[in-house]
Amino acid sequence: MKKKVIGSFILPMAITSVFTATSFAETANIMPVSAKDVEVMPISYQMKHWSEGFIDQLSKNYDVMEVFGGKNLNSIIEAKDFDKLVKLVLDENYNGSPDSVTREAVVHELMQIWADKTGKDLDKIPVIKMLIYVDLGEVDTKYYQSIMVAYMKDVAKGRGEGIFDPKTSVTYGELATLIFNTAESIEKEKEANVQPIAKERFETRGNYEIKDDKVVFDFELMSHYTEAKELMFGSGQQFEVTITDEKGNEVYRFSEGKFFTLALVPKTINPGEAIKWQDEWDMTDKEGNKLTTGKYQAKIEIMVIQGEEEEKIEESQLSTVVEFELGVSEKSDIIESELAKEIIKETADKLINAISVKDAKTISELTHPVKGVRFTPYTYVSLENDLVFKKDEIQNFFEDKKDYLWGQYDGTGDDISLTPGEYYEKFIYPADFKDAEKIGYNEVLSSGNMLENQFEVYDNPIVVEYYFSGFNPDYEGLDWRSLRLVFEEYEGTWYLVGIINNQWTI
Repeated sequence: MKKKVIGSFILPMAITSVFTATSFAETANIMPVSAKDVEVMPISYQMKHWSEGFIDQLSKNYDVMEVFGGKNLNSIIEAKDFDKLVKLVLDENYNGSPDSVTREAVVHELMQIWADKTGKDLDKIPVIKMLIYVDLGEVDTKYYQSIMVAYMKDVAKGRGEGIFDPKTSVTYGELATLIFNTAESIEKEKEANVQPIAKERFETRGNYEIKDDKVVFDFELMSHYTEAKELMFGSGQQFEVTITDEKGNEVYRFSEGKFFTLALVPKTINPGEAIKWQDEWDMTDKEGNKLTTGKYQAKIEIMVIQGEEEEKIEESQLSTVVEFELGVSEKSDIIESELAKEIIKETADKLINAISVKDAKTISELTHPVKGVRFTPYTYVSLENDLVFKKDEIQNFFEDKKDYLWGQYDGTGDDISLTPGEYYEKFIYPADFKDAEKIGYNEVLSSGNMLENQFEVYDNPIVVEYYFSGFNPDYEGLDWRSLRLVFEEYEGTWYLVGIINNQWTI
């Protein structure tokens, strides 16, 4: 399923532990993977850190480089920098401080700020009854509620592998992530708390999503009155949906061919509340032809009966128009899911089978002849830092015994120094993805707590995602994994250009 508005990003990458003072302003410099003279691929001290994507996001609105500039992002934070960053991003009037700079104390302090900015009482928020971290017993009882709420509100998700590591000190890289996540969570909570009350009117609102080869419309009649109102419907039909094409030809009408009971149906709608409905269109016109491309307009009308003695409701308040397009997504350069599946399924099936049995020859044949394959260990695609193997290098991928620096492990920041075969076992095929629980074509089936950018980085790609929702029932879904294969078209043929790992992260 792909919503009309796609709102997630994801990120990774690496900074070598050999050097202790890395500046963000410096540019990454990676030796090509085709170099034959070394056993360990050298990465310069200018390698970008996995958290820099979050810092880049913060820098768009705040001068955070006065905190992060010139810092070693793997070093432990100073309390003064925590204070400065909170004032810059979250609350300019902040005058508190965490009990210490341990992970549990910092998360607790951030959730106190979160509660203050959102008007919530942390102690009264129901928390999930499950063991989200295997080391939860090590968390100080003072911080327990905050850590559980932080998990639920996407502020902190631990270090991976079901570990929170409460007593370890927070690094500058982690602080950037936590501050960014806290700011995002505060905004989401504020939006959810907005009371859409305006004086004396109704409003019809609608949206759509394309799901399972259907266009699904969700719509509602919202009350902006300050007192309860009673509405009357004259039959079982409470709404009408009419879809027309670019020429104004009607291709669908909800009521056509249907029979509705004739009875007065009263409904009470309270201030700020809404009556909700849903309708589905199977993308066929009135002649039964399947429509896969084109621009369309759906007019939604709420069929309220208006009595002569009652205050008249303007027709504009009882209707709305939803415009949508088939064949391309809301972002014009993203191919729609069904079309993507039709284009790439045969190639993707051949490739995932080859990957499952380590058939390097077939993988090489399907590799982009110019761009090669980019390997991304934690979802955020880095053009500067991700390793790229060319077509001929893929042929020897599983025989190559050199150690390469692929990035850094999420949470710990340790170097991912592995041979290609070892990387395959840990970041490409740790599960039998050819028999995945679910496969998505240009659909985001999974998202962790990292930024995501594959559709922005690759050129009009098709991304095939192989997804497992989890393996061990005791983890209740926290051990989900997915593999994403990225394809680009070259001279009329689609080739593999990227392999992306995605999993539960910090």
